[in-house]
Amino acid sequence: MRTLSVETNNKIGQEVTLKGWVNARRNMGKIVFLDLRDRAGIVQVVGVPAELDEASQEKLKTVRPEWVVEIRGVVNARGAKQQNPEMPTGMVEVLAKELKVLAEAEPLPLDLEDEKIGMDVHLDYLPLTLRADKYRAVFKIQAEIVRGFRDYLNTQGFTEIQAPKIVAAAAEGGADVFEVSYLKNKATLAQSPQFYKQIMVGVFERVFAVGNCFRAEQHATTRHLNEFTGLDLEMGMITDHHDVMDLEMAMMRHILNHLDATVSSELKIWKYARPLLPEKVPFMTLREVQQLIKEKTGVDHISEPDLEPSEEKWLGEYAKTIFNSDFIFVTHYPTSKRPMYTYPDEKNPEFTKSFDLLFRGIEITSGGQRHNDYNALVKSMENKGLNPEDFKFYLEAFKYGMPPEGGFGLGLERLTARLLEIDNVKYATLFPRDLNRIDLQISPPEYKQ
Repeated sequence: MRTLSVETNNKIGQEVTLKGWVNARRNMGKIVFLDLRDRAGIVQVVGVPAELDEASQEKLKTVRPEWVVEIRGVVNARGAKQQNPEMPTGMVEVLAKELKVLAEAEPLPLDLEDEKIGMDVHLDYLPLTLRADKYRAVFKIQAEIVRGFRDYLNTQGFTEIQAPKIVAAAAEGGADVFEVSYLKNKATLAQSPQFYKQIMVGVFERVFAVGNCFRAEQHATTRHLNEFTGLDLEMGMITDHHDVMDLEMAMMRHILNHLDATVSSELKIWKYARPLLPEKVPFMTLREVQQLIKEKTGVDHISEPDLEPSEEKWLGEYAKTIFNSDFIFVTHYPTSKRPMYTYPDEKNPEFTKSFDLLFRGIEITSGGQRHNDYNALVKSMENKGLNPEDFKFYLEAFKYGMPPEGGFGLGLERLTARLLEIDNVKYATLFPRDLNRIDLQISPPEYKQ
């Protein structure tokens, strides 16, 4: 029976069988030390020729990093001077008795732990660089973010749905969509599951979705992607957008606690500092923020429909200093610049009951209250120059009774990058898609034919 690396802590004095990749090899005279990596972590294996049969001795001479091996050995406690408290298995080691090679590997073309590897090289060699401790940690953390998101919403009466990725119309009513030419009817890749999660509020009242979203925006920045993972939810029976904001921050607190409990060692690799999250997260209207920026910096964007990236960064630093919070909501964006389903503020219909959540100076969420009245939604479409006939399927849900509702969309990759304070979202994206790259589109000379 196979033993995983972390299980060796409880098997001192016992014989075990390990299977995994050679993470590193160190020669100390005739003795060879192998760091063996499996899905659970890394454990040190000691190869002493006198303890091995002849065939295993020969294999020990040739085995190198990334070879896949099976090792039978005895778990021993490390000596006091050899213990490594920073490593989950740092108190034990395995004395090898038999070694089998399950798969050989070519010599690595680069040092996986090299901190100076540039973005293009990192992405060109992604099938290898993802094996490095640092980046394995990123995506283990990301997986637990998704699990925390799901777990919390399941406790709050939400039902997970699977929204389609091929849609008949753009949810945002804009032009930044990828067209699908294969089908007889006009279709695009979904910018979000917005229409479908709203429809499903009429079925389940509270729903969420985890899935890919596509934006055909002409950008090449450190914060944008043409394909990203959306964590979306929609909820009925709300009073206003504050109900959605409150739920998001309760969910965020749950996710942070979940990460502490499940991936503390991976967080340590990134020198993670837990975000400041007060009991009540601050919020300001867009115009209040713009007025504040004008007073404090002299920059006058008081009539603009959104914040500049530099202003988001400034506001993030302000929130941390003044409110002791790494999060701040900006609410009440102009009706003219928000999608047609966004609910206007009754006191000032030129602005909406919408919000963006900024985390450490970058927007990670857009959300708000939605129109739930059929006639008001149709009128909003017409005011934006949209033809309600093009949205007939979507409108059916509102014609037959939809409660006051709202929701948000959260970008998984941006959240991951901000949590770990990674400066480029592509490092927090498993296989990035943008204007310049799909896998090996940009490639090193040796890959070119």
